[in-house]
Amino acid sequence: MRRLRILLAAMAVLVVAVAMAIEPSNTIVTIDGKSYYKHTVESGQALYALSKAYNVTETQIVECNEGLSAETLKAGSVILIPRVEQPTGVKGKILGSGSTSKTGKEDAKFITYEVKAGDTIYSVARKYKISVEVLEKDNPSIDIEHISPGMKLRIRRSESGSVTTEDIERERRKRAEETELKDGEHRVQAGETVYSLSRSYGMTEEEFLELNGLKSAAELKAGMVVRTKPQAAEQSTPANSTTPATPSAPATAATPERAEYHGVDAVVDSAVAAVSEDDVAEASASSGNAFYMDDAMLNDVYVQPLDVAFPPLSMHHTLKVALMLPFHYNNKVNPYFVDLYRGVLIAMEDLKAEGYNIELSVFDTCGDGNRISDIVSYESGLLEAQLIIGPVYEAEFRYVLGYAEENGIPVVSPLADIEKLQSPVLFQMPAEDDNKYDKMADIFDGSREIVTIYAGNTDKGFASEIRSHSAQSPTRDLNFVFNRESFFYRRNADGSNGEKIDISALMRTKNEKAFVVVAANETDVDRILTTLSSTKSSIEGRGMTYGSYVVIGNRKWLQSDNIDRQSFFRNNAIFVVPYHAKRSSDSVRLFDGRYVKAYGVLPSMYSYRGYDAAMIFCRKMFTGIDGSMLTETFTPLATSYNFDLVGGLYVNTCWVREDYKSNFTIEVK
Repeated sequence: MRRLRILLAAMAVLVVAVAMAIEPSNTIVTIDGKSYYKHTVESGQALYALSKAYNVTETQIVECNEGLSAETLKAGSVILIPRVEQPTGVKGKILGSGSTSKTGKEDAKFITYEVKAGDTIYSVARKYKISVEVLEKDNPSIDIEHISPGMKLRIRRSESGSVTTEDIERERRKRAEETELKDGEHRVQAGETVYSLSRSYGMTEEEFLELNGLKSAAELKAGMVVRTKPQAAEQSTPANSTTPATPSAPATAATPERAEYHGVDAVVDSAVAAVSEDDVAEASASSGNAFYMDDAMLNDVYVQPLDVAFPPLSMHHTLKVALMLPFHYNNKVNPYFVDLYRGVLIAMEDLKAEGYNIELSVFDTCGDGNRISDIVSYESGLLEAQLIIGPVYEAEFRYVLGYAEENGIPVVSPLADIEKLQSPVLFQMPAEDDNKYDKMADIFDGSREIVTIYAGNTDKGFASEIRSHSAQSPTRDLNFVFNRESFFYRRNADGSNGEKIDISALMRTKNEKAFVVVAANETDVDRILTTLSSTKSSIEGRGMTYGSYVVIGNRKWLQSDNIDRQSFFRNNAIFVVPYHAKRSSDSVRLFDGRYVKAYGVLPSMYSYRGYDAAMIFCRKMFTGIDGSMLTETFTPLATSYNFDLVGGLYVNTCWVREDYKSNFTIEVK
């Protein structure tokens, strides 16, 4: 008996040791208002040890995960663990923070902020100039996505940081969605077209365009508020008409600090030297913050298209190029734009080797409209330029386009998806949404059944995109309910559940299918993809056959940390993306090697885009930019570009298709 007690005590010590060694996950998801940790099980971790590490019961963990038990828990599996608030006085780890309880001297680093009516986590982050990630880390017991008046938040006194671009964009979209629409108004969702909207509201495409003062279907953009029926009283201007305006005059006649450099300039090099790994991890494109909050200005900006020509330069001529990027914002270096700059420099080396003479002037715009205006008015490096690459955000172009049109200078937008500005001197490199599904013609040609799977919340934009492209195909709509059963439900016209549909029986039908998961909740997406792949594995395990299928992926999934990437391969997912760089390809591997040798780090997509921008447009300046450009395909590194005149500017129409194969390879088309 004594030996048994000693053995049990030893086992208890071992379990406690294992539990203490488990590092709680920092990935938190919210489902139906409840918060969960998303934990990836490692070898040796048992259900009991996990319950101790997260301070919950085994039963609580099992209830959150379909089919989970002590026997089925396996290394590599991803499980949900309920997020519970620890009672006051609990010692040890604060779950999700990875730090010990903060008391005494440590508490002096924080202040307490009481949430007020109208506060969001983003407004609090902006107010105290810290990141949302830091706020979440310092307040592990609070669901920061659902703060309410009266809640108390811990705020670091001296923390220096910024709200990320994603935070700002989410807040901007949230505010736009919450804006009350008037009767007869509709906010355009991603994927909606003039055709789909005119049909939805019982009018012809011509009537819809006329009602909204649109010249063509290409002018319709996501986020735009359009009218769906005539206004009761006649208005003097259409709902979405814009007033011609010219770029604002410079705020001051003072010449800004010189920002003209040739080759590798010392000023940017010193900024690059100051970039740390933390800067990269926390990097924010907040150099455009002022412009994100200034979208209303763009409604009054309309650059009148002019007839311009870009005749070819002689090979003996020295092409002068101006590169405009916000390297600094609030005295902080943005490493992404440093990456883009470095990509341009490597392109300069290649162009020189090809016999081109190019002089590069680099301008740090600091994301400041007045500074950009002064650069355009007074800086000789830009005033002498024959090609301008940048700035970055759409609102920044309003300070540049007037000068560029007047002097016949092409302007390249390397990153911004232009929605409101129009100009024939403006060339957009990000792919145009209207051409997104061109490379999926074989999926929507009627040979496959399109099976759309809904859940509690729907990504309406993605669902609308699919509906607009599946008119030729047989379709089926299903509902998914997380109920630990291998069934979907037929979706009724009102969105309610109809009869049960056995997933296995559905898959065993011989016709080819394309499953489209339009759930907005990432956990629902993960569960649906897992259900599909596990059902397929079960059918194969029983030696039965099934109809081949693919899953049409939502590009947002690629940015998610809550969806198992392996499910993309298991379900033969297909994504359409604006850029793909396969590191195993010869061209990318060569570029990566040069980049690492020069800068000591791997390049990012920003580096590739900078290289592409310089290679395409510097070369074209020597052959001439005219109508023939619309018939050319450019592939300077890995991704191809085709330009067309869309909505008053030249836009890249070429998307990239990625096919995730069951042999865990990606085929790029």
